[in-house]
Amino acid sequence: MELNELMSSFAEKLGIEGIEVKDGICSMTIDDIPMEFTESPGGEAVIGIAVIGEPPPEKREAFYEMLLEANTQVYGTLGVALSKLPDTGEIALIGGLPFKDLEVKEFCKSLDEFVSKAEEWRETVENFRPAAEEAAVRDEEAAQFMKFGGNGPGFMSV
Repeated sequence: MELNELMSSFAEKLGIEGIEVKDGICSMTIDDIPMEFTESPGGEAVIGIAVIGEPPPEKREAFYEMLLEANTQVYGTLGVALSKLPDTGEIALIGGLPFKDLEVKEFCKSLDEFVSKAEEWRETVENFRPAAEEAAVRDEEAAQFMKFGGNGPGFMSV
């Protein structure tokens, strides 16, 4: 089955009309997540890219460490990869699915799983930002505390 037919079946299942593959690329937004599906160069697989958010301005090292650990522990990403897009700096979930021998039902099930994983990671990325901001405030408070000799205002060393 051709990618255009498979993507149309998937879009129909989701209630999205007018989806087509142009120049080997199918773009759509599912649950406010921009997604792009394209055929691999050999035409044997579909490559899915779901843009799930932006890295937080603070605690970036911890953020990227979390992403790398998830990529290493495949169960955290369902075997797809989290990546920083080089042109925008956004975080994306990226994966490939061989489709030449798949039936429509199997193809749609696999894309559903990809969408679900993208939704989970979007939430993780969105929730990391407030946690990072809270940690930055705690770090600043700790720095202020240490300025006073570790005893804080109103206390004196004995």
